Amino acid sequence: MDSTQLAQVESLCETLYTGAASASESGEPINRQEAQARLLSLQSSAEYIPQCQYILDHSNSHYARLVASNSLTELITTHWNNFTVQQRIDIRNYILGYLANTGPSLQDFVVMSLIKLVCRITKLGWFDDPTHRELADDVTKFLQATVDHCILGLKILNQLVDELNIPTSGRTLTQHRKTSVSFRDVCLFKVFQLGLTTLKQLQTRQIATADPRQEAILGEQALALTVRCLNFDFIGTNPDESTEDVGTIQAPTSWRSVLQDPATIELLFDFYANTEPPRSSKAMEAVILLCSVRRSLFPSDKDRAAFLGRLMTGIRELLSNQTGLQHQDNYHQFCRLLGRLKANYQLSELVKAEGYLEWLELASSFTVQSIRNWQYSTNSIHYLLALWGRLVAAVPYVRPDTGARGHVQALEKQVLTVVEAYIESMLGSVETVLMSDGALEDPLEDDGSLKEQLDRLPVICRFQYGPVANIILTKFDPLLSSYREMMAHLGSSSTKNAPSEVVHKVAVVEGQLTWLTYMVGTIVGGHSWSSAHMADGEETIDASLSRRALQLAQGVDFRLTQSNGVGRSDPKLELALLYYFQNFRRVYMFMWDQVSSHALLGYFIQILSLLQLSLLCFSYRYLGPVALVAR
Repeated sequence: MDSTQLAQVESLCETLYTGAASASESGEPINRQEAQARLLSLQSSAEYIPQCQYILDHSNSHYARLVASNSLTELITTHWNNFTVQQRIDIRNYILGYLANTGPSLQDFVVMSLIKLVCRITKLGWFDDPTHRELADDVTKFLQATVDHCILGLKILNQLVDELNIPTSGRTLTQHRKTSVSFRDVCLFKVFQLGLTTLKQLQTRQIATADPRQEAILGEQALALTVRCLNFDFIGTNPDESTEDVGTIQAPTSWRSVLQDPATIELLFDFYANTEPPRSSKAMEAVILLCSVRRSLFPSDKDRAAFLGRLMTGIRELLSNQTGLQHQDNYHQFCRLLGRLKANYQLSELVKAEGYLEWLELASSFTVQSIRNWQYSTNSIHYLLALWGRLVAAVPYVRPDTGARGHVQALEKQVLTVVEAYIESMLGSVETVLMSDGALEDPLEDDGSLKEQLDRLPVICRFQYGPVANIILTKFDPLLSSYREMMAHLGSSSTKNAPSEVVHKVAVVEGQLTWLTYMVGTIVGGHSWSSAHMADGEETIDASLSRRALQLAQGVDFRLTQSNGVGRSDPKLELALLYYFQNFRRVYMFMWDQVSSHALLGYFIQILSLLQLSLLCFSYRYLGPVALVAR
């Protein structure tokens, strides 16, 4: 390649990435598709590797360097077996030297492409030569040079962990796991320690030449590296990355000294408290992963209890001071931490921890505050509900005299507070959404979040079922009476034709009844005939709640019939009623032999007279005649 060909490549790259005009040798204009097709020829054969190196060495165009780097990555991956071991090492050393000499002056997208190339060569050549397994040592030289080189080194380590953790297209899973396990055993702990060391240097201001912008980047990269190392697939389970749920972290025993060290978790809490997002949220994500470390990593229960004590102390301090929780990212990660705490620790361990009752009260206050500000926390509430659901589900397995005195009574009190706040806030959200005139998203229309919340509610509500049912009935009965009066006033006319204030009032009442119907449906659906801890009389409460839902269904259907289809209710209310029918049918329709008393059986027969008519009508009107025949 000569300077003329280089200029032509640079022109094609400008056309591809910016749309700038360029022309072929004959003078004809070249569009983006043609430019892309010509540049892809650089990836067609290993013979183009010298041309790519020439572009990197002589071009001043960032786009040309990007194309050359991407082409080299593709060529190396596709034609790996065509290179000798020494050629692979030479290319690796060339790219590392190029990054060391020119990296700080390159655009970030070019740097990341070159780093990906180095890490890909390292992965593919891992067992070829010991040189490839020494990349972490080579990067240490970057970390000890200038601040910009230190940033480059952390980026290389981040990409290296990703590259060795994620399967590469074209390689078998067996090949990937063999390389991944070797990397875990040889390098990963060293990489993890480099990330923590950088954080400690930032905390103690040892990197004196770094300006505030560089400090922020260093902190972000070091925290990202810490999270990546803890998130590594240590045992080859291939976790689902589409969810935020964290499983148990299967860290090797050799990591014990660092993970168990009080300074590690204190460092992360300190970074969270003294930085802004995204660094603070990354620090909290690292705390979540530390919280999820496997039980067997600790040599004794005493060591595990000490670790839990430090964790709960940090959480109590954050809750007391509301540190950083005004930021959405921090708030979301903190909710994840609370939800994860009970998933990895048994209630018997939590109640023995120092300050458990204070932690419980603070967690309750935080949950209530979050629920009341639902418009800012819709995607995080289910983590908090998961915490309370796991706490109450474990109560039967913990002796009342274990740990903190009166912990069961304290939990009962806080759960009732949380449930009452949830009911009040969700009912209040209806008018808030209507008054926002479309500015706020309706929680009832967020199917994913609604399902997450409804799935958590039954266990929580049944823990204090009597008082919770009374709260629901206290809300349901006045709303049902008010709704009947409104429907009687509207008669056979459509709600849309009524005055605006009437339309608004109907919308509010229907929205609140929709929430209550969903709650009744999920609570009734949470009845378990096989549960050994089900209290006597719970079927009676189910029947009482069901009666209100069925009366509402009857009223909705009656108005629809009398108005010849004109007086239809809000579709969300109809969906809530169908949700209730589905849950009631699943739990009760085929379990009559389980009902505990003749009196209760007679009550359910009365309920069934309502259910039969309502269920058949709703099945026909909303699911069609085929569903009716199926039933």
